[in-house]
Amino acid sequence: MKKFGRRLIAGLCSAAIAASMFTMASASSATTLNSFEAVSENVKLIGRSYRGDDTTYFNYTASGVEFTCTGSMVRFKVRQAGDPTRIAIYVNDALYSVGMLRVGSNTGVIDVALEEGENTVKLIKLSESANSTLAIDSIETDGEAIAPTAAKTHSIEFIGDSITCGYGADGASNEAFSTSNENGAKTYAYLTAQNFNADYSMVSVSGAGIISGYTGTQGVKNETLVVPTFYENLCYTWSYIDGANVGNYEWDFSQYQPELVVINLGTNDNSYTGSDATRRAEYEEGYVEFLKVVRENNPDAKILCTLGIMGQQLYDSMANAVETYTTETGDSNIYTYEFAVQDTTNNGTAPDWHPSEASHSDAAVELTDQIEAIMGWETVTPTETGMAGYSKDDDAVFDVVAEEEPEDSSVADSEADSSVTDSEADSSVADSEADSTSDASSDTGSTDSSEVSSEESVPSTESPATDNNPSTGAVAGTAAVAVLLSAALVTVKRKK
Repeated sequence: MKKFGRRLIAGLCSAAIAASMFTMASASSATTLNSFEAVSENVKLIGRSYRGDDTTYFNYTASGVEFTCTGSMVRFKVRQAGDPTRIAIYVNDALYSVGMLRVGSNTGVIDVALEEGENTVKLIKLSESANSTLAIDSIETDGEAIAPTAAKTHSIEFIGDSITCGYGADGASNEAFSTSNENGAKTYAYLTAQNFNADYSMVSVSGAGIISGYTGTQGVKNETLVVPTFYENLCYTWSYIDGANVGNYEWDFSQYQPELVVINLGTNDNSYTGSDATRRAEYEEGYVEFLKVVRENNPDAKILCTLGIMGQQLYDSMANAVETYTTETGDSNIYTYEFAVQDTTNNGTAPDWHPSEASHSDAAVELTDQIEAIMGWETVTPTETGMAGYSKDDDAVFDVVAEEEPEDSSVADSEADSSVTDSEADSSVADSEADSTSDASSDTGSTDSSEVSSEESVPSTESPATDNNPSTGAVAGTAAVAVLLSAALVTVKRKK
């Protein structure tokens, strides 16, 4: 299927930056590259994915691919739709590069240099599903083959909201949310999986809840972002790519059956329920029904229901729901845990009062201890290095040559407005959250600040218009390349 259009040259914001900060990575035209599809026969598929039209699509936080290969280089041919997509690449468990992918419907070429001998390569999506879709069209290498890495010792599914997404984990407290400061690899969930050498899948969307997503108006329910309505789908996203919203597809649970499901939902529901007894009872009822759905789709998993970090107001209601569920079903293979509220004095906060990198690390220690006690798993020393303390100031920009005209120009996958600069794209997310920060300043915790519009079915990669939506970047839509330079195939900054 032809996806590409007129030739465009995409590059860095200035030649000076290109010379001083980035490495131009490109394979010699004489190098023979073998091409492979991002399918389970060739790669380990991390998190939920969808295969269609010779492309593999990823949306949820920290989803991606991992494989082994030999040779001197790997080339990823990738695209994205929606807001600029933040990705990370690891080689042999060491962070190789983090960067923003902005190429939209055009094909991006990311070249990765390999070490001598067999290498393990991983590419994951650091930003969340609501804002963008990542497409891997092919993986090329001058080696003879690629192979999926082996399954890890354990497996976990994490179901959550913006906390689990890593909302603002690489941002300062005074910054607005952007996909450029979101980092799923710094979350309590990702770190906990690392502590057990566990495969993982994250089902998380900023602002999501059980019966109500985050609402800026007390008592007004936000039914757009309720996890039970999309849990059985591939994902939740506003992004349209190749003429479709992949979030509308059903998820095949046989593709991933975890040993443990960890749920962290209720922070956003509290913005609707407050202390109202009737609304809290509604939350309990909704939680019971959601547990039945989770159990139906994960029959052999233990379920750990958690709440806290940003606020614990509905913890008792959650615990009541678990008790009711156990009584109704006889299923006792379920547990509860109350996180400590983030230590803002010592750890500071990320944008909109969200957990900082340090607070995510603290929460991972708590959750690791609980899982060790419940599951009897042994902890390990994580093998991955390079992400702790990483600064988004060191991000690369993955922008590349576009080659052909899209067949269907009715769906503008990303570059609808070529006048938008990179900096404007990052700052175009809604940038105010005065209400949530002031509400969150008390010791009782805060609501998870993420409100979305119900107008989510607009057939465009531009996210539907929203009111005061700092946590999702829905107003941002998509970004175009800022400055056109001479013919560079790819810009990649390698992390030492």
